[in-house]
Amino acid sequence: MSAPSSAGPSTPAARDWALAGLIALAAALLYAFTFQTRTFCDGHGLVSLHVLHGEERYQHALYLPLCDVLQGALGLEDPFAVLHLVSVLGGGLGLGAGYLVLRLCGAARFGALLAIGLLGLSPALWFFGTTVHTQALLFGTVACLALLTLLAPWRRTPVALGLVALAFPLLFLTHQSSFTLGPGWVLLVQYARSRQGTRFSWPALLLGVGPLLLTALGVGVLTSLWMRCGSLAPFWAEMQKQMMIESVADAGMLPAVAVWREEWLLPLGVLVPLAVVGSTRLRRTPLLALAVAFLVGVPTLFFLWWGVFEGGGYFLGSDVFLLVPVAFLFGSLSRAKLALGLVLLAGQGFFARARIDAWDTGWDPAARTAQVRAAIGESGLLLTTAGQEPDIRCYLPGVEEFSLTSFVRNTCKHELELVPPERVLAQMKPLLDKLLERNPRVCVELAYPRVTVDDSPITAALAPHLRVIEAYLRERYEVRDVPNPLWPMMVLERKR
Repeated sequence: MSAPSSAGPSTPAARDWALAGLIALAAALLYAFTFQTRTFCDGHGLVSLHVLHGEERYQHALYLPLCDVLQGALGLEDPFAVLHLVSVLGGGLGLGAGYLVLRLCGAARFGALLAIGLLGLSPALWFFGTTVHTQALLFGTVACLALLTLLAPWRRTPVALGLVALAFPLLFLTHQSSFTLGPGWVLLVQYARSRQGTRFSWPALLLGVGPLLLTALGVGVLTSLWMRCGSLAPFWAEMQKQMMIESVADAGMLPAVAVWREEWLLPLGVLVPLAVVGSTRLRRTPLLALAVAFLVGVPTLFFLWWGVFEGGGYFLGSDVFLLVPVAFLFGSLSRAKLALGLVLLAGQGFFARARIDAWDTGWDPAARTAQVRAAIGESGLLLTTAGQEPDIRCYLPGVEEFSLTSFVRNTCKHELELVPPERVLAQMKPLLDKLLERNPRVCVELAYPRVTVDDSPITAALAPHLRVIEAYLRERYEVRDVPNPLWPMMVLERKR
């Protein structure tokens, strides 16, 4: 297999721009026609916030305003459509931009196409490109900003640095975890400038470019806070709250070996072993090799340490750079490599579909809506435990929803510890009594025992609290169970 060139073309050829457009279109169509029914993780809240126009703002601050802008600009009446569109376009545009990034890094056209195809058909990107979430948007933003960095006019250094610094806050606004890309991006700037015939001295890079991008990241942090809170005052309170959200789920955290397997290796299919083998092809491009090592290595080490389950989503921010050694490994087209590439693409696609299809079952919002309607009709109160679907008002506007899980979670956040179930129940009783007194028709969704660590580490960790609350309601009220293998409900008839 051929070695990479020392540097790619100064700008992509017209043929490469056309191929990038075709890649983006093909991927967007694939993701649009295979969009999932089930929502994942933050997707439940994102649907609710956008459809119901909630006042609460999302921690990854760009997502909801972008949905609002797109819905207005495109004149979409269906609020669900734009949520799908953001994921579909994030994945598609990211793959198109990623192809151009690989070509600018010196990858042969065939190698770049194959690497992009393997990522587009991977369990990670195919999953997040077909569900309501921020991760496909993060992937697209990173790929487009990497393309901007490589195309910037580095012979006019102030202009190029200004373009990159102005765009850099978008990474944090798209997803807060993108700060892990910062050290690698400094090296990407060095590589981008070297492609145009010159380099920064190491002191200038570390003491000039580094602080500039760190400042731009700080601008992203403060802008995110202002967009969510309308003020910069609650900075430390917000940071403390975010850390507490994660500490509540400590019982569901994965050890580093499990994270490596479940969050990086399996969601990327064949890409990780191919990247390891292909890394030897970067010896002739040491600056690029160093940038890729930091852009992939720093996020990977951070998320291995953090140990949060996200189905490979957190790693998508660095995946476009993981493709560089893969593209260099395959190099230029030959019959043997074409045959091998087709086998790899087919295997990757089948593997991804098996994983996605296994996930996208059992938590259908339409089934839950039907259960609620059967239990209390078109109006009343729904108490929820599973937290696997958007607010019921998105489907039944006359039914109010109160999340028992969110109450427990917020109590633990307020106390800064995992509060014992009995203490949570004692705090909840007055609120529950008021809610139940003013709502004559009440049903309780009892699907929480089905929630695994894979579904939601936080909900799984709070299962003992939810069992105590369920026992209290059964003791205090005469209940009518509405059995269902997916969405069991109980209707509160009257006080005992």
